[in-house]
Amino acid sequence: MRHRPKHQTLRAAIVGFTAITALPVQASAQESTPAPTSVLEPAVLERSLYKMLVFEAGTNALDLALFASVLGGHLYVGPTFLAVNATAAAAMYYGHEVAWGYLGPPIEEYDARANILKGTTFRLASSTRAFAVGYGFTGDPIAAAGFTIFSAVGETVMYVANEYGWAFYDQLRERSAVAAAKRTAMVPAAFSAVPAW
Repeated sequence: MRHRPKHQTLRAAIVGFTAITALPVQASAQESTPAPTSVLEPAVLERSLYKMLVFEAGTNALDLALFASVLGGHLYVGPTFLAVNATAAAAMYYGHEVAWGYLGPPIEEYDARANILKGTTFRLASSTRAFAVGYGFTGDPIAAAGFTIFSAVGETVMYVANEYGWAFYDQLRERSAVAAAKRTAMVPAAFSAVPAW
């Protein structure tokens, strides 16, 4: 009787075990996979990117103004501050949005409680980032705290406006798609069955 080397036997056992255990998992996953809730819902990563770009455009303009006024920043340091602040803020916002996109409730199921929780987790993360950036550029905890407070107020207003703006945009897209579907349904079936010459 011929013996297989130990690594081939182990590899065969792993492949066999994986194949046997994966079949029921795949079958149950296919049975329990819900149908997509909406064809209009864009991918989480893409939607998060667009929301981040809109939000960061406004908040970085605000933070640059606060850098000059609250932190006493000089004009020659402004581009460096903007680069550091924009990069940190964009990474934090995008990560938060993606996490909520995957782990939070579906967009159409957001209620006031979910929005408050999402806003609170964002505010904690963003205020920590603002303090770190402010302290990093000044070395003064009082100035960094002032920057954090003013930034938090302005960013909260922009954050709420951004969330409601995107919700309004989603409603417009949904209405537009429903109207387009109704128009398509009104076309007589006879015209759609005419062969092309």
